[in-house]
Amino acid sequence: MLEPQITIPSKKEIPVPGDKSISHRTVLFSALSEGKSQIQGFLEGEDPLRTMACFAKMGVGFEKLAPGKYLVSAPGKQNLKNPEGELDFGNAGTGIRLSAGLLAGLPNRIAVLTGDESLCKRPMARIMDPISHMGGKISSVNGNGRAPLRVEGSQLKSFTYKSPIASAQIKSALLLGAMASDVYLEYEEDELSRDHTENMIRFLGGRIVHKSPIHFFVEPPYDFKGTSFIVPGDLSSAAFFIVFALLAKGEPIQINNIGLNPSRIGILTVLRKMGGRIEVLNPRKECGEEIGDLLVFPSKLKRISISEDLIPSIIDEIPILTIAGLFSEGGFRIDHAKELRAKESDRIKSMVSNLQKLGVDVIEFEDGYEFYEVSEIHQSKIETYMDHRIAMSFSILAKLTNLNLTMDDTSWVDTSFPGFFEILKDIA
Repeated sequence: MLEPQITIPSKKEIPVPGDKSISHRTVLFSALSEGKSQIQGFLEGEDPLRTMACFAKMGVGFEKLAPGKYLVSAPGKQNLKNPEGELDFGNAGTGIRLSAGLLAGLPNRIAVLTGDESLCKRPMARIMDPISHMGGKISSVNGNGRAPLRVEGSQLKSFTYKSPIASAQIKSALLLGAMASDVYLEYEEDELSRDHTENMIRFLGGRIVHKSPIHFFVEPPYDFKGTSFIVPGDLSSAAFFIVFALLAKGEPIQINNIGLNPSRIGILTVLRKMGGRIEVLNPRKECGEEIGDLLVFPSKLKRISISEDLIPSIIDEIPILTIAGLFSEGGFRIDHAKELRAKESDRIKSMVSNLQKLGVDVIEFEDGYEFYEVSEIHQSKIETYMDHRIAMSFSILAKLTNLNLTMDDTSWVDTSFPGFFEILKDIA
């Protein structure tokens, strides 16, 4: 079994940036909320900042008061203006999909939403199709179901929809469109996806009624006013250092102020089942979101069977879970995760290809991959595929093994975790 080559000599506390998913949503809901709002803990990574810059082009004012702290002045959703030029979301899939939904519900707004090379390869039909059934007009400029997207805002109609996949981005795009047009939306999915949007609606005083945990409706009015948003630390970002702390020898690591939304803690569930010791300290609630401090101890991990119902809640953490699997008794297997192929890269291909370069005998499936217990890996160059989570996952592996795993480009990490490499360098 692969053994870590690094020791943490004393207990460490490390910072983690604000939650990316919630940071995007604070921009969108500030834009929907007339008046002044304040955002604290905003992730100043490239993705959320792109979303912020796009809404600034539509007349929303953002004043930086301190690191991660912004004053937002919004004219109200009916007074958002048509942007001059394209709205460039860079690599922000959440930003472009959720914004397309919101803008589709604002009559007489016309915008072209685009992004970088990676973003323009990602599927957009998953939001375009249901929004079109609401009466929305979103088209692919190149006719291939991908960005750039042309959005012609219109008055949407009330809608009932059962999503074929559990996706917080689909759900949120439809919710934002409904709120922009002040109409009823009933939504159902097979598994619970992230529910940050629903929590924010409740926090702002909107009416949301659940028929079951995966079936709900919202109805107008959506007369949101400016408020104070607090963004917790990002559990998906913390996951890299949670895995590091479980695998390294020595003393525990504490990661403070982490969002523990029940739809996001699948990573903790899986790692605990694998044998990881992770304790939650000082649990509390802010802006409708559960928050706590994590104390993570060195642990011996083992292979487990990851059930299909957990996949939506761990989809972004599968690359770093795979690194944990390299050090686990019995190896690692993931399936029912075809959604990985529609992320910043085809993460099934990205992980399998890089694992093979390291000498891991890995079997690829259409919806996942598998390898058995690993005894050694060898030095290789890692291809990041313009994907921040691939870059961070293999950087954690390099630190744990003391191998020089060179990478083609790690600039993508700034999209979600600015300062990641500085923390990794100083941790042990």
